[in-house]
Amino acid sequence: MQYSTFHRNALASALALALLPSFAALAQEQDAQQPPAEQAADSAQTEPTPTESDKSAKTLDEVTVTGSRIKRAEVEGPAPVTVITGDQIRKEGFTTVYEALSSLTEVTGNVQNDYDWGQSSVNASPLNLRNLGPGRSLLLINGHRVADYPMPYTGKSNFANYNNIPTGIVDRIEVLSSGASAIYGSDAVAGVVNVILKKDIDGDTLRARYGTTTEGGRTVSDVSWSGGRHGEDWSVAYTLQYFNREPLWAHDRPWMDSEFDGPRRTWNYGGVQQGVATNTPSVGIRLFDATNGQRLMPPDGACEQFDGDFFLHNRILYNDFTGAQTDTGWQCAQRAVFEHWTLRNGSEDLSAYLYGTKQFGNVEAWATAGYWKSTGESNTFMPAWASSNYIDRDSGQERSLLRYFVPSEIGGVDRALTLSEETNWDFNAGLRGRVFNDRFDWDVMVGRAEYEVRERFPTIHEARAAEFFLGPSLGIDAASGLEIHAPDYNRLWNPVSRSDYDSVRAVGDKKARTWLTQGSFVLSGDLFEGWAGPIGFAGVLEAAKQGYKLYPDPNTMGTNPVYFTPFGNIETGGGERNRYAAGVEFKIPLLKSLTLSTAGRYDRYDAVADDAATTYNLGLEWRPFANLLLRSSYATSFRAPDMHFVYADPSESVADQVDYLTCLRDPNRQTSNCPGGDGDPYHIDNPLIARQGTEDLLYETGDSFTYGFVWDAFEGFSLSADYWRVNIENAIDDVSADQVLLDEAYCLTGQSPADKPRRTPPSQALCDLQLSRVTRDANGVVTRVEIGPINRAKQSVSGIDVASRYQWQTANWGTFDFALNYTQQLTYKFAQFEGDLFENVRDQERQIRYRGRASATWTMDPWTAVLYVDWTAGTRSDRNGGCAALPNGFRPDVATDCTDLRVDQTTGERSITYGQQSEFVDFYNQDKIYWNASVGYQFNEALRLNFYVNNILDDHFQDKWCGGFAYCVANPVGREVAAEVVYRFD
Repeated sequence: MQYSTFHRNALASALALALLPSFAALAQEQDAQQPPAEQAADSAQTEPTPTESDKSAKTLDEVTVTGSRIKRAEVEGPAPVTVITGDQIRKEGFTTVYEALSSLTEVTGNVQNDYDWGQSSVNASPLNLRNLGPGRSLLLINGHRVADYPMPYTGKSNFANYNNIPTGIVDRIEVLSSGASAIYGSDAVAGVVNVILKKDIDGDTLRARYGTTTEGGRTVSDVSWSGGRHGEDWSVAYTLQYFNREPLWAHDRPWMDSEFDGPRRTWNYGGVQQGVATNTPSVGIRLFDATNGQRLMPPDGACEQFDGDFFLHNRILYNDFTGAQTDTGWQCAQRAVFEHWTLRNGSEDLSAYLYGTKQFGNVEAWATAGYWKSTGESNTFMPAWASSNYIDRDSGQERSLLRYFVPSEIGGVDRALTLSEETNWDFNAGLRGRVFNDRFDWDVMVGRAEYEVRERFPTIHEARAAEFFLGPSLGIDAASGLEIHAPDYNRLWNPVSRSDYDSVRAVGDKKARTWLTQGSFVLSGDLFEGWAGPIGFAGVLEAAKQGYKLYPDPNTMGTNPVYFTPFGNIETGGGERNRYAAGVEFKIPLLKSLTLSTAGRYDRYDAVADDAATTYNLGLEWRPFANLLLRSSYATSFRAPDMHFVYADPSESVADQVDYLTCLRDPNRQTSNCPGGDGDPYHIDNPLIARQGTEDLLYETGDSFTYGFVWDAFEGFSLSADYWRVNIENAIDDVSADQVLLDEAYCLTGQSPADKPRRTPPSQALCDLQLSRVTRDANGVVTRVEIGPINRAKQSVSGIDVASRYQWQTANWGTFDFALNYTQQLTYKFAQFEGDLFENVRDQERQIRYRGRASATWTMDPWTAVLYVDWTAGTRSDRNGGCAALPNGFRPDVATDCTDLRVDQTTGERSITYGQQSEFVDFYNQDKIYWNASVGYQFNEALRLNFYVNNILDDHFQDKWCGGFAYCVANPVGREVAAEVVYRFD
């Protein structure tokens, strides 16, 4: 019986021919059919398209698909693989590989954004596959590992950067979204992303694209040249690409550049009293008298001198318990504090790629070389300097000052940008051939990759700024121990010249570097003929050495630095480790219609508490009918501890915290929560946060399970559906300072704040650990909190993937291709520590419940048009699970059924809103739906013109229950338009 079908054979043939876009796919792939001229311009085609008779008669070449090293004629295997082509990336409107991958429905997790406060990797884009974290999916380029991004993710762990893969060199991307450690080793927990670069190209193609946004800002220029040549025993492929995307500034989106843009329902008590979104806007210039706790009045007209960036503001604090007002004085406040933030970072990239082969008898030599250089641009707040407390000589008062600079003072907002300069290169070479009467393929390779990041950030020189604003020290005040100064306050209240600003300006410089040297040997082929078919085999040996080194700016180190980093995120560390691995894989036909796949692998890493990791997988494919595949897979997985979890040097930073222990021991606290903001009674001002790596970490372990079907229902139509589940044990993460302080309080009082309940008590071992991490002075004030990585958490996610394809060929109206992908996340389980409840919290967290993407492609020579849509289920709003505000702006606790029951325990006085009840907020944001479209026209064999519109409806999707500017807006970019010229020549 013949079990191969037209559809699967067509896809296998397409993959063998670099995925010709004229075939509909069974794998989760959308590949638009093109006219012959466009195929010449856009694809890497090396053979003519088979005729119908050829398709039924031709013996198909076998191909290797991600998830196995054994070649096969059927593209569909025991676990689903999503394929997206380079041509598809462009037609659906994406300008980068990361944008395209982020649109896949399997990507259900969030990552650190461009505009996140305190971001530590400003020019990098990680991918969060299956919502298990950026480091738990493996990135491969042509099947080989890449060097990690040098700067640690959120300052803690290593990850792969998907932002440094130029679109011009991509042939296709294969995504396996289940565990594959038995094939690829560490990190392949949530899945594998294998980027296949162009190899077989004949001729040259020039592309030039220019685009912008209809609301202004964020212009994009993209120029690439790709081509190739081949002879009887050699081939070469090459690509050069220049890409420039300007940053999107908040001043380009004036409806989200200020704290005053917050919607009414987010206003606090003080804001309601003043009729503004915030009654305490961010400071621009402040002179504070610590003797009486007052901000001193600026001179007349002082705040109006700064191009409208500042305004005179009377800072009044409101007590939502008594209704009392406290006048804390006057200051110059910032009119639009976010105005000069970059909502989306800019970048200028230059990349080059070269691939070549040479035949020497029965052996083929090959080599690839890639180079990437990028400069990223980002900014949050404008430069500022704050003094320590000092004694004013003339008044005798204890004072301090704070001064922000505006663009006109510093020489333009571009001089506030942080520049992240990246250089990444890799080189791989090898030999391949066939042995034992051509029964086995062998491939040996060696490679080297290096990645370097240099981050230059504008900052203020502490000593020179003190000299400029305060003048020289006039001695030490005997009573307070503070320095005495006689400042010239004109320098504080009036704009400074650029030369004066340059006298206090400094540019910090920190670097980071990673490297990877690797080698492998692969042998694959048919061992022997079994009772139901040939027994497929693949074996692999691997060895690698990887390392990293962080070089913080020495001027930012120590307790009295010359200047500070923008967020105080000083990461230090470095190390190198070896990795060795051996694996085998078998494909065993049990029946003509039933195939078993199995694999096993041994990995060993240096500097891990475990000796080694052994993983395996099993897969079944049953084809009861020629057009139906039933499949299932089970795989174990592991992840070695990140380098920075192991080799991070001891480091310290400062960050405000909340003293939960003092709060829970306070008999007079007025709320069941523990307010810890600036000015709140349980606020801890800048304690030291200490962190370092450790070699006492175990491997993270996990497993994954899938089952589903692929059905070729009728000519041109296919449908697949798969259930999946991925589990992780011993997940490594830092314990945050906030969590340490929460656990300290619980371990000593048996209580927790109402808004941060602990439903299961910590173990004694955890209590001992957390109590040892907190240092308090003689007055009980927290002075130091130790954090660091431990094996602590477990996670489990499950869901369903559905994919469908339909191709309709008409006699007179061209060809229509339809594609649909849908992922439903059914469960998300998480436990921070052993003994914690392990239950589905998908709807309690801000988790994505489902994602979808669909496209419709029309091809009628010389026209091609694509309509694309993707949608994401509305996540929980920022206030979901809490209480709405009362009319006066106060928010009661959920613990009191959203009723204000506050009573002063000392006086018995009730709050001014005692007994009033608000509603419980059970609100989800609306689904985020984005429509893209593209139209192309082929003028002749050489020239093509394409037009693109992304986010056709100009949607932004703001969380109306969130009051914090950009964090509340899903897409500040809005509608984008672009035009592209493609020219093909030999």
